[in-house]
Amino acid sequence: MNILDIIEKKKKGQKLSKEEIDYFVDGVCKGYVKDFQTTSLLMAICINDLDFDEIYNLTDAMVRSGEVVDLSDLGTCVDKHSTGGVSDTTTLCLVPILADLGVKVAKMSGRSLGFTGGTADKLEVFHGYKTELSTAKFKSLIKKNGASMVSPSQNLALADKIIYKLRSESGTVNNMGLIASSIMSKKIACGAKIIFIDCKYGNGAFMKTVKDAKKLAETMVEIGKRAGIKVCVIISNMEQPLTNYIGNNLEVYSSIKMLNGADNDLSKLSSFIAAKILVMDGKAENLEDAKNMVKNAIKTKSALNKLKQLVVAQDGSTECIDNPEMLLKHTNNFEIKAQSSGYLYQINTELLGDLSHKLQFYDNIYTRQDDVGFILNKRIGDEVKKGDLLLTCHYNKIQNKQEFINQLNSCFVINNKKRKIRLIDCVIE
Repeated sequence: MNILDIIEKKKKGQKLSKEEIDYFVDGVCKGYVKDFQTTSLLMAICINDLDFDEIYNLTDAMVRSGEVVDLSDLGTCVDKHSTGGVSDTTTLCLVPILADLGVKVAKMSGRSLGFTGGTADKLEVFHGYKTELSTAKFKSLIKKNGASMVSPSQNLALADKIIYKLRSESGTVNNMGLIASSIMSKKIACGAKIIFIDCKYGNGAFMKTVKDAKKLAETMVEIGKRAGIKVCVIISNMEQPLTNYIGNNLEVYSSIKMLNGADNDLSKLSSFIAAKILVMDGKAENLEDAKNMVKNAIKTKSALNKLKQLVVAQDGSTECIDNPEMLLKHTNNFEIKAQSSGYLYQINTELLGDLSHKLQFYDNIYTRQDDVGFILNKRIGDEVKKGDLLLTCHYNKIQNKQEFINQLNSCFVINNKKRKIRLIDCVIE
């Protein structure tokens, strides 16, 4: 077998066999398939696509390329994944709610990627929190506390790490089959038997349309079925940030406020997903009962106390959970105000995410700044008068400040049309 023959075959739009895909993935990990050959095949895949058999075989090969976590001795474990958004802190809300209600949650979370935030970064806002644990420690915490939130092992789905980096460098990220296999290989390797995926669409997501999001969701559900794993996908809107807070400290603040009873889009989405998982895991007979269980866990503060337990178990400080206002302390700030009157019609969510990322890594040496970000004062559909506050920027340092301000101003479109967006489009399972 020869990698050049495999590239040529896919270049002609022909179907790759399981053996050819296994050879490619093994070669990526062992180095006998070179980076330039990998990117050539990736480009051929982007041009000619993969059918479902090829997507599943690629997923399976990437799962087997690294460590596979065995959680079978813990019973049924749940994992949740988001395809990426801005101000998306549902994990920090969901995990303590579910663990408090008896669901075992094995949550492996990534770091910030491009304009999207990373849960592993937000967890480290709880000073001292250890995101990197051995598999044995990870399992022991799930058994003891009902859940653990960690960053994935470097050996998990090893081929995906190599291939994803090359996809990022070669302009081959946005292919449905490659996206589905990347997500599912990591989730299957994590060992959970129930996987809930929040598939985002809109200008602040990788999937820009509902149609593309549904196609991705259906593919991931089918991969799960073939792998013997229960997968459920919610299609949710990312035309605007999920909360009014963008930035690590600010987003942790919003999740703590949600667990204290705040009612907003974050609360609606997190509560719905939690209720759906409770039904999938057999902890509730129907969605209505599950929703009431979630409401009670929040009302009694038992979910908030569970968050404290989970944080302390991984050496994190709970000071900001007891006093969330401390997360709003900042050094420098400026305001963005409306330049006309009307209704807020559109927010460039992806650009807001990009600009927030620039604030966090302003010094170009990737020393993350957690105490920076944006606080939004208006949501899509709100009435706006000229001079109204749209956004407050909190920062430590900004290069080319005026250009940065101009970009922030461009994120908001105000006109005379009142627009309403739906948070949840549908559920696919």
